[in-house]
Amino acid sequence: MDTMKHLFDVFKQSLKQDTFVKLTISKPLRKKEGPQNVYVRLFIVAGKEVFQFKYRQETEHQYQQLSLEAALVEIERLLMESFRAATLFTLQEDLLVLISKKKCISYRENAPSFKNKLPEIPQES
Repeated sequence: MDTMKHLFDVFKQSLKQDTFVKLTISKPLRKKEGPQNVYVRLFIVAGKEVFQFKYRQETEHQYQQLSLEAALVEIERLLMESFRAATLFTLQEDLLVLISKKKCISYRENAPSFKNKLPEIPQES
């Protein structure tokens, strides 16, 4: 089985270079149950980096805030158990991650979709 190493290396590098825009996890295995997409954004809350996971379902959204280490574990879990694709959007490139039925991971790099970072949404304490 392939690993998520390339995705996580590009993800961490984009954080270090301040080029990370967002991560979208899509193509659920079961369309009728569970989230349809998961969106991951970076926010600064109380001076610390926090990754907000937005689990988009048909009628409601659920949110979860995680540290970098917990976010990486959650991303890998979602891709291996519930979804078939993810797109990491950075200012330098878009990295498309595809997971086959046999859990083989392939990558495709595309031109960047974003020229600027997304605006910060104020977080309530």
